[in-house]
Amino acid sequence: MIRTISRLIYTLFGAVFLIGGGTVMLLHTGLLPEAMRQFVIELAQGNALAIHLMQELSSLLVFTGLITFWFVRHYDQSLPFHWAMTAFWALFSFAHWFAGSEGPRSIKGPIINTIPLLIFLFVGLLRAGFERRQTPAVS
Repeated sequence: MIRTISRLIYTLFGAVFLIGGGTVMLLHTGLLPEAMRQFVIELAQGNALAIHLMQELSSLLVFTGLITFWFVRHYDQSLPFHWAMTAFWALFSFAHWFAGSEGPRSIKGPIINTIPLLIFLFVGLLRAGFERRQTPAVS
């Protein structure tokens, strides 16, 4: 059961990484539908540097999506990957709870960005407990 849940989570996150990253990477190729192109440009507020930084981040998202799908197929080797992704989500969450902007902020963003951390942490703890029970005791 935990294997199925983990693989489902990896598939979901891998798809999000590939779709999100691929969308931004295709920005100036002419392959992206105009509505999506405008959405990305508006998200960057038309700032060329912000667009460039988004594209750099998107290259990492595409890579992460591909690695995530690799571990769907190679689940038996995925536990270190799982904890690495959990650490990534902890850092990502931290960056949203303690953002560099000053002034009042909405708590909604940090809470939303903490959900992946909680998912990976919960599933990782379930996996650890399950795999500990599956390992035969050495006499």
